[in-house]
Amino acid sequence: MTMRSQEQELRQWAQRLAEDPANADNPLLAEFQQLAERHGKLLRQFRKIAKISDRLQTETKEMARQQRQFVLMVSHEFRTPLAIIDSASQMLELEPKLPASAMPRVGKIRNAVQRMLHLIERCLTDDRLGAAAARPMAFDLAAMLSTLTDEVAVTAAGHRIELHGADRPVAIPGDRDLLSVVFSNLLENAVKYSPNGGMIRLDLSTSEGQVTVQIADQGIGVNAADAARLFDKYFRASNAAGTTGAGLGLHLARCIVETHGGGISVASEPGRGSAFTVRLPLAPAAAPAVAVTETLS
Repeated sequence: MTMRSQEQELRQWAQRLAEDPANADNPLLAEFQQLAERHGKLLRQFRKIAKISDRLQTETKEMARQQRQFVLMVSHEFRTPLAIIDSASQMLELEPKLPASAMPRVGKIRNAVQRMLHLIERCLTDDRLGAAAARPMAFDLAAMLSTLTDEVAVTAAGHRIELHGADRPVAIPGDRDLLSVVFSNLLENAVKYSPNGGMIRLDLSTSEGQVTVQIADQGIGVNAADAARLFDKYFRASNAAGTTGAGLGLHLARCIVETHGGGISVASEPGRGSAFTVRLPLAPAAAPAVAVTETLS
């Protein structure tokens, strides 16, 4: 029964009671009529609030849709000039007459382009989170981590990256591309926030139906107050002012991991590095085997 029909029924009931001769001298009739009127006013107020709430929900959904369209449009428009800049930079690297002193500057240009592309990908990743849980597919996490560590090691001069526990396939259900965003972000952060180099260690282990991946560095670390907020959207630690970033990577990492039924945590201490731990469910035993040679597309 709607609030409008409730109000009408209450008014009709009060009217029937008032018209009944038997209630002519009933002292409670006036009080009942007052209560009925107050109740009717409340129902009318609730009805107005419900209409406002419906309108706000509709407007919020429309704003979210327009925001997604805007992000998609801007991302598409950014990709073309970024690709041109990157292509021109590659041509400069191949130019025999280019002074040797210019090569580091060209490298910085290409690194800046890659950072912009990564930021675009992370902004777009949020749109895929809802679909990830709906289409899980078993893949080899160990192979993916091996590929990612090799890729990061190429550009991580001064860092020693070690992967332990990836000597056999570890099948987990989920979206491999989304989860690669998680671990590439954690690896890139480990390099970025370890300006003095040192070892970055990844440990992969399984137990009781879940897989655990820990990524530990010897970097600048964060204090306890900042560690508690590292996964908040747009939050950056107080000692991260000198490094590039938008505070989206770790927030998206948590969203992706939780979408896959897992969890992510951090243990850190200023000046002594950070250790991020990701826990994810293993694929059921009946899932098809995954090839050891599987690589990240």
